[in-house]
Amino acid sequence: MRVVKTMLLAAALVAVAAVPAAAAPGSGGGGGGGGWEPTSTPPFVIPAGQVCAFEVKGDIVADREWMRTPATFPDGKPQVQDFRGVLVIRYTNTGNGRSVVRDATGSIRVYSLPDGSRIQQLHGHNALPVRAANTGFPGGDYITSGDFVVIDRPGGVREIPVQLGTMENLCKTLA
Repeated sequence: MRVVKTMLLAAALVAVAAVPAAAAPGSGGGGGGGGWEPTSTPPFVIPAGQVCAFEVKGDIVADREWMRTPATFPDGKPQVQDFRGVLVIRYTNTGNGRSVVRDATGSIRVYSLPDGSRIQQLHGHNALPVRAANTGFPGGDYITSGDFVVIDRPGGVREIPVQLGTMENLCKTLA
């Protein structure tokens, strides 16, 4: 029954929540009101074995991201957050030197639940790392294209119950 409820919630989020982040005021590029503020993704290194069998380095090629927090809990912590904007990343397998540039330009709406779970609704292109030891979905460093719902449970389990689009596993691409 819990799985059915999760699937229904995830499907509802895809149907209802995709539109607000994409159709927000000023979605043509800048902040444009509505509480949007600039944000950025820093360069990163993911150690071997954490996501891929090899170390992955991420260099940011283009980054014009925005974020807002339309709802908070009474203590001020974010309850709902939206992210959108241009993000292009060069991924490199530091062991063999192979690299690819991928567009991760899309939008994400994140719902934080009181139990510590997070539900993320991804639209467009997005970067989605999944730990190799994950039990809810196979590990990998994914680029998604389409509409996806990601559920992060307390304890680090990541599930992807809604997958409407394509996923490229960069661990395979860069091997």
